[in-house]
Formats: sequence, structure tokens, C-alpha cells
Amino acid sequence: MKLKLPSLHALWLSFLRVVARFPLQAIVALAASIAWCYVVDIPYTNPHREEQLMEFLAVCNLALTLLLAADLYAEVNHFGKAKQWSLRLLMVLLCAGLYFLLKPYFYLADMYRLGLLAFAFHLLVAFAPFIGKGSLNGFWQYNKSLFLRILTSGLYAVVLFAGLAIALGAIDGLFNVKIGWQTYMRLFAVVSAGFMTIFFLAGVPDDFDALNKEESYPKGLKIFTQYVLIPLMTIYLVILLVYEVKIMLSWQLPKGLVSTLILGYAVFGILSLLLVYPIKEKEGNGWMKLFSRFFYVMMIPLVILLLLAVWKRVGVYGITESRYILVVLALWLTIVTLYFLVSKKQNIKIIPVSLCILALLATYGPQSAFSVSRYSQVARLKKLMASKKDKDIKERGPVVSYLVDRHGLAVLQPFTKRDLREIENKIEKNADSLSRYSVISIKTDTANVLLNIKYDPRNSYIDSRRFETETGTLLPVSGYDYVVAVENYLDKQHFKVNGVDVTVEKTNQYGNLKLKVGTAAAVEYDVRKLARDAVALYKAGKLKGKKEDLGMSYMPSEGLSITKQVGGLEIKLVITLLNTTTNTTEEEELNKWLSYNGYLLVGSKR
Repeated sequence: MKLKLPSLHALWLSFLRVVARFPLQAIVALAASIAWCYVVDIPYTNPHREEQLMEFLAVCNLALTLLLAADLYAEVNHFGKAKQWSLRLLMVLLCAGLYFLLKPYFYLADMYRLGLLAFAFHLLVAFAPFIGKGSLNGFWQYNKSLFLRILTSGLYAVVLFAGLAIALGAIDGLFNVKIGWQTYMRLFAVVSAGFMTIFFLAGVPDDFDALNKEESYPKGLKIFTQYVLIPLMTIYLVILLVYEVKIMLSWQLPKGLVSTLILGYAVFGILSLLLVYPIKEKEGNGWMKLFSRFFYVMMIPLVILLLLAVWKRVGVYGITESRYILVVLALWLTIVTLYFLVSKKQNIKIIPVSLCILALLATYGPQSAFSVSRYSQVARLKKLMASKKDKDIKERGPVVSYLVDRHGLAVLQPFTKRDLREIENKIEKNADSLSRYSVISIKTDTANVLLNIKYDPRNSYIDSRRFETETGTLLPVSGYDYVVAVENYLDKQHFKVNGVDVTVEKTNQYGNLKLKVGTAAAVEYDVRKLARDAVALYKAGKLKGKKEDLGMSYMPSEGLSITKQVGGLEIKLVITLLNTTTNTTEEEELNKWLSYNGYLLVGSKR
């Protein structure tokens, strides 16, 4: 079969059909392309203008999906021109209102809102033509067409950009024409926002009655699901089940990272089930039906693990936007799992519909992620402000920084009689030449002064300290036969002493050392305890330091050494240089900043 490329005339006719069917979407694509090209030329001295244009691009994305969903809904329901244009105008006004209402440049919460709205509107496109009508087969065939069209559009856009970029590079090299990086960025903008959008719209299905009757299934989707998605999901599952067994044996609460892995497993699993939905009941595909049942059964313990991981963080630090979303997704996964285990109908439309509704509910209102998290953190700050404990006093600054960054200065009004809204408006009026970071820093500094909080978020995570032995690199080795260097970045070391194998390895990514000699039981060197003890001595003012050695404290060698008797040998760990942080005693945070260099002194047991 010969590959027949479309002619320029055919491409032009396709473009005209897109403009006729989706006129406002074409205008939005053009506006986004122009705005993106203009962003390239904005000087770094005007960051506010750049942020405004980036917000405009984000709203263009919202408008594109919302208008597409509205047009498809109007087509399926055979709206007249007047009714269809009224619906389009309503969507345009809604997006314009969002542009003027949202201020992501000043409030991080509005960035989250843009993300949630984009997620909701993309899901709306997935089911808009099937609201109240259409078969499940038509719904699946429609989304299959969109999925394949997105992949095709992306592939064409990559090839087109790469080809044109290489051509520009050739012109630059052969004819000595200076083509700056701005030209390549403009080309990328036009191809991404312009060409790719129009190409995608040209492939949006328009005969929905035919979709309801269509039975075709791309073989590539089955191969992709069977040999890519399901193996990936299986890897996630094995990791999570092993980790869950470890938690049960050690009886410890799960780490926050497990939430991401569980959500990854859920995404891959649900996507796999959606891709094989039309053929799982057909003869010869019994394994798919079994896999569907197995997936939702395995989701039960994983959802419990996810809820435990979220509860651990929420119980200590309160609710934030990200934790709110995790809680909602955990509850959603629980309900969806129970539905597909119990229901015989297996209506796959509930997946995008329910997620769309939840995303919209999380955006605005008293139940939204932002209202709930704001209430939670303000309540937490009230308790911290009333407390006299040193730990609570130190936590005030980070909470204030969080609230100001996401919700603005005015959210702290309950803590002062000054009009914070007026102060905030003054700061924002003079922010044209300031970066977002600078604006937030000014607001945070203002809040700390008004609330009498001593905290600088810019230095809160770099309170590091170096501890060195008083003898420096001069190491006494009297009484020992061998010296072996150990460094934090080496995971495992092997050597022999009198013909006996010795293995040294870290017990985790950052901290302690485990040493094994021959067949004797392994022993552990608690380096983290050395770090905690060194920090305690430093805070008590019992360590020496020099003015020219900023961040350095000197300790007696015995304060940075551990001796163990193992396998007929005496092995002493001597740390010559230890780096750690002094602003936390929590194990997880301490590990992130712990590094060291030192030696193992090996001799016969005394």
C-alpha cells in the first residue's frame, strides 16, 4: 500500500471546514499563537506582563475545551444557529470572567484553580455529546477517536517542528544568517498552539449516530494495553503490595510517596480497562474480564493504604490543597471500586462525569479545596499563635508563608487590626517590575512584621552546619591494622581482612551504615545519632568555631566516632566531616541533609 500524503488543496479545504464548524476555536488558536510569540520578546524587566500573557494562554486553553464541549453538545441536540451562538457567547463570557477574576501572579491558589478547571473542561469534552443520550459503545468509539487524534496531532506537530527547525538551522549554517532562539520559540508556538489545534479539530467526529453502531477496534490499542499499560500497572502493584506487607510487619504508618504510586496504579489500571472495554466480553478475551475483576479487588487494600498515608500528613500538618485533592481522589477511588465490583451495568461514563463534577466542586465554594485548606491552616495558625512551645513558635512562620503565598495577605486579617486588604492592594499596584517571588516575599515580610514572627522563608531550608574533628584530616590509627575510607555517596563497599569478607553498606539513602564481617551478624553504626548529638552540642554553645570558617564547628574525635566488636575484629568508624541541618530533629528531614566523609579503622578484637 502506498502512503498518500494530502495535497495542499485538501489541507486548505480541511482548514475551511474546521473554521466553518468551530469558528471561535480557530480564533482562540490564532490568539494563543500570537500571544505565545509575543511572550518570547517580553524583557525580563517586565515579569508582570509575561505572567499576564501566560494567564491569557491558560484561559485560551479553557476556552478551547469549553467551546468545543458546547459546540458538540449543540450539534448532537440539533440547536439552531441563534441558540448555538448564544451558548458560545455564554462560554466566551465565562472564560473572560475567569481571566479578570483569577490572579495567579499574586495567589498560588488561582494557579491550582486554572489546573482544576482545565482538567474539568477536558473531561467535559469527553462526555458532552452523550449527556442524556447515546450508547456506551458510541461513547467509547467517540473517545477512542479523540485519543487517537490527539496522538496523531502530537506526532505530526513534532515532525513538522523538527523539520522546519532543521531547515532554519541549515539556512543559518549555510548562508550565515543569524537566526536567534526566539525564532525557534515562535515556530514552536505556531506549530503547538496553531497547527496542532486545527489538525486535532479537523478529526473530531461529527456523525454520532454512526459511532453508536461502529464495532471497529484498533489492534494497536490492544497491543498497547496488553504489552505496555498492564505490565506497568503490574510493576506498580508488586511494589505497593510488598510495601504494604512491610508496613504490616514493622507496624509503621506509610510514607507520603506511596500516595503517588497508588494513584499511578489506579490511572494505569483504569486506562487499561477503558481501552479494552468493547472487547473484554468477546470470545477469546476472557483474561480481560478476569483482569477487570482482579484490578478492582486489588484496589481495596491500596485505597486503605492511600487513606492512611493521607491521614498521617493531615493529622500533623492540617489540610492543604494537595492533601484535599488526595483525600477526594481516595474517596472517589473507593466509590468507583465498589461500584464496578457490585454493579452489573458497568457504565464507564461515570468515570469522566464524576471526576469532572468533583474537579468543579473543588474549585469554588465553601466545600472547595481552597476554602477548606484556608480554614484548616488559619485554625492551625491560631493554635500556634496561642502556644508558648518552641516547636509551635517555629512553625508559625511556615504557616504564614503558606497562607500568604496561596491566599494573599488579607487571609491573616483575624490576627491584626490593620487593614490587610488595603496594604495588599498597595503592594500589588507597585508590582509591575517585580517578579512573583518578590511580590510574595514583600507580602510575607509584611505579615511577619505585623504578627511579630521572626521567620525568613528564603533561608528556612538552608540552615546547614558542618562538623569536623578537632584534628582535621590528621587521623590517629594507633592500635589498628587497616584504614578504609567511607563516603556517604557510596552505597556499598567490599574488602577482605585476613581472608574474611567485609561488607559496608548504607541502611537507607542517606543515613546509617551497616557492616557485616564473614558469617557474623551484621552491626549498624548510628550516624544519625551522631548528627543529632552534634547539633545538640552546637545549640548548647559547647563547640568551638572560627569566624573565617562560617558554618563550621569543631568536635573532639570521640564525638564523631563509633566502635563495634564484630566477627573477631574491632572496627571503629571515625567521621572526619559531617554535614547536617540544625533546624529540625525529625528523622525524615534530618536524613535529607545528612552527608559525611570518614574512615573505618580495622584491628583485632581487644
